[in-house]
Amino acid sequence: MMRPLEGITVLDFTQAYSGPYCAMNLADYGARVIKVERVDGGDQSRFWNPYAANGNSGYFAIYNRNKEGITVDLGEPEGKEIIKKLYAEVDVVLENFKYGTLEKLSLGYDVAKEINPSIIFSSITGFGQTGPLRKNTAYDNVIECMCGFMDMTGFPEDPPLRSGASVGDSYTGLTMSLAIALACYDRKRTGKGRRVDVSMLDTMFATIEDAVLAYSLTGEQISRAGNAKPREIVPYDAYDCADGYVAVTITEDSMWPEFCKALDMPQLIEDPLYATNDLRCKNYEKFTELMKKVMSGKTEKWLLERFEQYKVPAMKVYAPIEAMAHPQIIARDMIIDIEDPNVGHFRGFGIPVKFSETPGCINKPSPLLGEDTCAVLKEIGYAQEEIEALIKEEIVGIPEGK
Repeated sequence: MMRPLEGITVLDFTQAYSGPYCAMNLADYGARVIKVERVDGGDQSRFWNPYAANGNSGYFAIYNRNKEGITVDLGEPEGKEIIKKLYAEVDVVLENFKYGTLEKLSLGYDVAKEINPSIIFSSITGFGQTGPLRKNTAYDNVIECMCGFMDMTGFPEDPPLRSGASVGDSYTGLTMSLAIALACYDRKRTGKGRRVDVSMLDTMFATIEDAVLAYSLTGEQISRAGNAKPREIVPYDAYDCADGYVAVTITEDSMWPEFCKALDMPQLIEDPLYATNDLRCKNYEKFTELMKKVMSGKTEKWLLERFEQYKVPAMKVYAPIEAMAHPQIIARDMIIDIEDPNVGHFRGFGIPVKFSETPGCINKPSPLLGEDTCAVLKEIGYAQEEIEALIKEEIVGIPEGK
């Protein structure tokens, strides 16, 4: 049974996080991904923590599953020729080099589309292919600062905070995987390829929710508010209870009486300060102080049982290692065991999209550096003696000891 993206071949030049995360998602759903790495060391994330006992990167292993791996020296004429032959055979090129890098190597979009007019040439950068900052390098923290995301994260009395994970990379990788799927669908209808330009800044600016909307409609400038949404919904917060933290929210006033009953505080139902969401937003600080006192005397177990009884959405705050063991995570196959040639056995995250037919799957662990070089070169017409000469000249590479 074919998976959704089977039949699509991606030539993947990406490294670090955003690009490999994009390519991983394409590969999980059936695309053939041929990852191109440097001969001298490969993807920079091969040297990123956490490391396995053998010193190899678990970070690389998880984000490069389901991919084939080749190594090519893009600076040499023979290396460029290999890439051009691959351009003729693939459907998608994916790269996250600094702006203009492939163009300087004479391997950019204009070259690719001349070889293969239907090619989809996809570029992830910090700031995009246009604009005054297009040549600048960016990582997640830089983008979170610039788009307003960091200013919106944290408590008002404290400095701005970066998010706990590199969401600028993961959101951008997911956005590009959607863009590529859309471009492939449109090419099926029209036969036309295209350039796809996705930037981290654009992606993150599009995720800051109501900040731009509020300013454009009301002139109000929104900044960070901790775990709460005091302008929109109250309660919507994480409260410190007797033995941990519990997050709880109600999204409409019909849920307010049940919230009060769950806390054994029916007297609050008609309280003139809190009876409606508008009143609770207006009196947010008083309400929060009251809830802090109430919650601090209750245990997580008591609160969660009561909120469940009265159908109020609530959950304890889990550490990632606790979430890994949760029955819901396990039931959804979101923790999987992988045997990987780079790091050995490890546990990683599963595939989040569940199709009733043709599901995504993990058929291959991350590649050793240059693992598939010989096989891929043979596919595009290189004879064994030619491959051996390229290896000897260090134009391409194969795994050590092979």
